[in-house]
Amino acid sequence: MRSDMFKVIVERPRWGAGHASSPKLKRTKDYNIKHIGHKRHACESTRYTKSFNENLAPLVRFLRSRRGKSWDSVFSEICTTLDTGSTVKMHVRQHIEDFVLTRISIGRSGEWLFKGEVLSAHGRWCRQREFFVDPEDGVLKDHALLIARLPAANLALMGGRA
Repeated sequence: MRSDMFKVIVERPRWGAGHASSPKLKRTKDYNIKHIGHKRHACESTRYTKSFNENLAPLVRFLRSRRGKSWDSVFSEICTTLDTGSTVKMHVRQHIEDFVLTRISIGRSGEWLFKGEVLSAHGRWCRQREFFVDPEDGVLKDHALLIARLPAANLALMGGRA
C-alpha cells in the first residue's frame, strides 16, 4: 500500500456552496427572528451546503489487487500505512467496511451469518459490497463468489432460494 494513501483518498476539493449570502436579518424568511447563527443561516439560505468529497477509488483498487490473499495479511498491510494515531487515517480505515464484508461467522447448523442474520442473496445484507472474507479460509474474495460459496444450510433456511 502506498505510504501516502490517506492523502490520495482524502485530499480532494470539497463540493458544495462556496458561501451563503450575507447573514443580515433583513434577508431571512422569518421576520420574527431577532438573532440567527451563521451555520443556521447557511443551511436556510443556500440550496445545499459544503460536504466532503472522498476519493475512495485508490482504496478499492488496492483491495482488488489483493484478492485471493489472506485477509489478515491484507489488513495488516493497511494498518501499517493507516495507523490509528491520526483522525484522517482512522477515518479512511472506517471506509474498509463499506467495501469488504469482513465479519461473516458460521452458525451452529453451518450457515453463514452476518451480524446475527443468515446471509442470502435477497436478505437485508444484500447491499453490494465488492469483496468478502471467506469465513472458512480467511481469504479476500469477490462478492460475486459469495452466493456460490454459501453452504446448503443457508439455502435450507431461506426456503431453497439463495
